[in-house]
Amino acid sequence: MQMKMQMKMSQQLIMTPQLQQAIKLLQLSRAELEELIEQTLIENPVLEEGIDMDTFPNKTDETTETEETVDSPEVAADMDEFETARENETKKEDQDEVDWQQYIEQIEQFGGYQERRYNSAPDDEEGPSIEATAAQTESLADHLIWQLNMLNLTELEYRTGAYLIGNIDDDGFLVTSVRELLEYQQDLYTQILSKNKSGELPDLPEIDQEIFDLKFKSGKSTQKKSSKKEETEALEEFEELIPEEPKKPETTSNSCAFVEYVLRKIQQFNPNGVGARSLQECLLIQLDILGHGDSLSSRIVKNDMPLLESKDLKKIARRQKQDIEQVIEAYRLIMSLEPKPGREFITNPSQHYIIPDVYIYQKDGEYKVALNSSGMPRLRISSYYKDLSNTMEDDGSLTKDYILEKVKAGQWLLKSIEQRQKTIYRVTKSILRFQKKFFENGIHFLRPLVLKDVAEDIDVHESTVSRITTNKYVHTPQGIFELKYFFTSGIDQGRGEAVSSKRIKDMILQMVQKENLKSPYTDLQIADILERQSGIKVARRTVAKYREALNILPSNKRKQLF
Repeated sequence: MQMKMQMKMSQQLIMTPQLQQAIKLLQLSRAELEELIEQTLIENPVLEEGIDMDTFPNKTDETTETEETVDSPEVAADMDEFETARENETKKEDQDEVDWQQYIEQIEQFGGYQERRYNSAPDDEEGPSIEATAAQTESLADHLIWQLNMLNLTELEYRTGAYLIGNIDDDGFLVTSVRELLEYQQDLYTQILSKNKSGELPDLPEIDQEIFDLKFKSGKSTQKKSSKKEETEALEEFEELIPEEPKKPETTSNSCAFVEYVLRKIQQFNPNGVGARSLQECLLIQLDILGHGDSLSSRIVKNDMPLLESKDLKKIARRQKQDIEQVIEAYRLIMSLEPKPGREFITNPSQHYIIPDVYIYQKDGEYKVALNSSGMPRLRISSYYKDLSNTMEDDGSLTKDYILEKVKAGQWLLKSIEQRQKTIYRVTKSILRFQKKFFENGIHFLRPLVLKDVAEDIDVHESTVSRITTNKYVHTPQGIFELKYFFTSGIDQGRGEAVSSKRIKDMILQMVQKENLKSPYTDLQIADILERQSGIKVARRTVAKYREALNILPSNKRKQLF
């Protein structure tokens, strides 16, 4: 080894903070962009809300196209009326500054009236807060705690019950085991041990200790299990980086049995089946509450759960040594039970509202693209700070440097937002050119499209198209779609033809919705029907893949037995 000096030339891309900001803005959703703008208004004093037509030009860099924006969801409205409204709004911005003294006097003049209008409480009392008058929905945890309060429990039983309820998920299942609860709540464990030694715990029945380790698992792990050798090597390599966990106490059977004792009280609460650690236990609890704890239905759930899932009633009848009619009757009772006890307490699950970033609408027989600027804060550089930075002497003062820095940061943000809007517009225009038949006729005319096609069409990089189509939505005559929706793979049909995978999925979905439930289509039958009726050649395993993507069960589980 030796030290020496040498010269070399190389090229490298340096990501400046401004470039990083521009790239970040591309992938932000509309809501995230609005949040960023609001935060920037707080941090940068030279920025203010307003309308600056120079900042948001009406034309893209393509002189042959005009970039339009709409300020209303009514896309079909006459665009001439919109242009008139925007001109009027611009004129308002150009008017003289507001007389702030007059504005304050008006506030003082009418402030008392507004206070009397909205505060109807006596002078010596405060009116209810907004939070107090807002409608509230009772959660599953609230409902269970209310029932816990109704029981005559000791302090330790109540505390244990509260911990258990805190570990029940929205569907009503217990997501921690009895032993885990005691391991992580060591103060609770210590208190139970103390009560056990003093003989204050109730008489507890003998319970199989395997039940103390049961907990609900919402899904099966898809991670591939590594070999024991690989695990050992990985642990040896990183063992110095892994902090030592505090040693957990070894829980006793009596302490676990006490928690199980409290859990079984909770499992008798409404809704029926709450606090279970598996679907099987959930069904058994409901059957027991309904008075069918020793019935054929309970025995089927307890001993033949796999056969029940596959609807093999004939085999169940043979195993239970019962007539098929009796098994069918028990099956009907089981099917009437609730597999997710907490379902009724879930209000609007995963509901969110989508505001489109761009519109595709038809006018005068042609499809046009318009950006949606409704509700989007519009920024501009404050004229006060512009004038201040120009009039201040260049004496190296920190004040002027600070103002200049904030002005440059604000100008770069405005340019980045402008570039983002232009890119959304251009990408949407390109998608319109490629997928025009879809907008005219629907999903069956959606053609295969990849990011590279649009990137080459508008002369940008594929990564830019990928970022700009993420979490951006377009309102079209066919509905609201994410821009990524229009990029779809295709199945080659030969002779250079390809069919969009989304079209095939839609056809499979419609086929399943119209099938005879007593004799549902198998994957092979679906593939044959697609080829026979539509001329689309697709393999059985591809049908199975698309069916699973649509969350459609196999034919044996879709079959209606009676």
